[in-house]
Amino acid sequence: MKHHPLALATKRCVLGVLLVLASGRAPAADSPPAVVCFGDSITKRGYPDELGKRLGVATINAGVGGNTTTAGLKRMQRDVLDLTPRVVVIFFGTNDSRVDAPKVHVTVDHYVANLRQMITRCAAIQARVVLCTVPPINPEPYFQRHAKAVFDEAGGLSKILEGYRAAVRRLGTELDLPVVDLAQQLASEPAWLSADGVHPTPAGNAILAKLIAEKVSPLLGSHPARRANP
Repeated sequence: MKHHPLALATKRCVLGVLLVLASGRAPAADSPPAVVCFGDSITKRGYPDELGKRLGVATINAGVGGNTTTAGLKRMQRDVLDLTPRVVVIFFGTNDSRVDAPKVHVTVDHYVANLRQMITRCAAIQARVVLCTVPPINPEPYFQRHAKAVFDEAGGLSKILEGYRAAVRRLGTELDLPVVDLAQQLASEPAWLSADGVHPTPAGNAILAKLIAEKVSPLLGSHPARRANP
């Protein structure tokens, strides 16, 4: 049976609250800020639950496998904005960089334009934004599923990924947004990566949550006053 993504997100939010309560770190009485983790299958794999437990707030996992920034924009209103979060973690790029799949691939320029639109739409509901760079990929298992020759013709996997990462860093600097540079920070954390070369292990979800929490936590205590819903 296929479930609506928003229904699944709501269920995850409830589970997140239960996990927070079970951890002994109950949310504050004044309704703690919600965090929506918006991304692809790396997000879907489960770091948002770990993030919620670490921060002591309810989080929503708005990750969808195979998503690019283009696909994410199509569901952003329903899966992110309608939930009126206080912080949105935007974590895309692994699929955007798929030069071997023309129907999937999103160029760096288009990727940046999509991120700008996401950021603008978050600002319209007064939600703060945290950006993440594309994390490391292990090329050996990755190229068992993808055509290496196509990547090589485009300059190689490392060069392609660095183009997307550099774009996120520049955007963060330009707009004064916090950036979790997973490409650098996970390079010394090989235990985070599963055997498929792309997705996190259970331990990796905890590592991702720790790194992302460092950027999200300050935003939870410095949010501007929210307008009442009409």
